[in-house]
Amino acid sequence: MSGELVPLVLIPRYSSLTGAGTYTTIAMDVTDYQSAILNVWRGVLNGSGTYAISFEESTDQNSWTDCTGGTAADPGQDIEDQYTPTLTKRWFRAKVVLTGSEPVSVTHWAVGFLELRQS
Repeated sequence: MSGELVPLVLIPRYSSLTGAGTYTTIAMDVTDYQSAILNVWRGVLNGSGTYAISFEESTDQNSWTDCTGGTAADPGQDIEDQYTPTLTKRWFRAKVVLTGSEPVSVTHWAVGFLELRQS
């Protein structure tokens, strides 16, 4: 039986990023949760480049590793894809990597639920 689901807005709808680089959300304490169920969407990738989103976890907010089920991916233009990262450490965040030699920009979002751990 799955745990209770708690709504999560990791990246608000229609947030935009401009310029090649690595972008991360603020780390959140997910001690009470066993997994996340996240829907990710991205719009047009302006400029020549790539987009990758991954979900990371940490015990200390200094050393980050990819969550199982949360490896880097690109859902594709105007496609909503679902990821289910397993949460085994205290801290959780999303990481987006934009690459490109020209000015690159993208609009995207990541929303869903955190699943409470079972007692």
